Amino acid sequence: MRVCAVIPCFQEELRSSSLEVLTKSAAVASSSSAHVEAWLVGPTAEKHSSKAAQYGAATLRLMELEVDSEAKGVNVSLGRRIVDTVDEFMTHSAAELDANDPSEDSTLLLFDNTELTKDILGACGARLDAPVIPDVVDLSWDGHHCIAQRPTYASKVMSEVHAEGSVILCSIRAGLFEPIEKPVEATLHRYKAPESDLLGQVLKELVAPEGDTVDLTEAPIIIGVGRGINDETGKDLVAKLASLIRGEIAISRAHFESGMYSHTLLVGQSGKVVAPRLYLALGISGSIQHVAGMSESHTIIAINKDPEAPIFDLADLGIVGDLYQILPALIHALESTKA
Repeated sequence: MRVCAVIPCFQEELRSSSLEVLTKSAAVASSSSAHVEAWLVGPTAEKHSSKAAQYGAATLRLMELEVDSEAKGVNVSLGRRIVDTVDEFMTHSAAELDANDPSEDSTLLLFDNTELTKDILGACGARLDAPVIPDVVDLSWDGHHCIAQRPTYASKVMSEVHAEGSVILCSIRAGLFEPIEKPVEATLHRYKAPESDLLGQVLKELVAPEGDTVDLTEAPIIIGVGRGINDETGKDLVAKLASLIRGEIAISRAHFESGMYSHTLLVGQSGKVVAPRLYLALGISGSIQHVAGMSESHTIIAINKDPEAPIFDLADLGIVGDLYQILPALIHALESTKA
């Protein structure tokens, strides 16, 4: 059996979620005497190869893509290339296993659960005729099956899913595992990108998040803004608080529809799924749609004037009161502490 972390490489630094996938790959491999590989595909694959070895990948398979500077991005669809690359790597690595150890007949492919992965995971499963388990919060291998835990019914229920086969694909929810270094001596294999029109897409530009924010799925501290913040005064208070605690701002659907904040900040069933170290819920009632996107946060602090708000059932710490009175006091206390 072998565990393979599939790593899209299109940024100057590897995403924290990719390091989490490498860490989980190493942990699963260690518990089942498996072999760990990292499959890196994208314009910066070569650059990140040593980092993958630093996090436990003993075999590195690289496929770099050309960058078209005039198109301001990769000159082919990165998603399409990942599907093609996984297929290509499976062919090459399967041949190596047949030659070296025919008993290693199971392959577990692990992805991070990003928007890119959501687009292509099903295509990878279809291409390989393999079972797919998305948005996993934990997984293990019992010798014959992959056993995965994943939230269902908008995170109301935690399901245990069993999958078997020669190839199994899973995506790991970001923010749940602490990246742990496990340096190893790695063997490097380079491959030429195959030609394909599977998805018929061309990626012409990679658009960064607005302003100075980072990807919410990577943020350790998030301030969730709900209906309780309803004007520019409240928005200014949130911005000041975010600056003081170095947090990123997220929103519930109410603010997406009102236009007060950018749609890129939406967290929930129809937005991003996050799991920060701290989620500060400001004026968020706790609807099932929003909770689906943040229920796995390590620590949740909720402030709401309604003592019956469902968010308090989920929160580790709850404060009942008016945000427009509590936030100025909190900001003053933080500024005094900082001073």
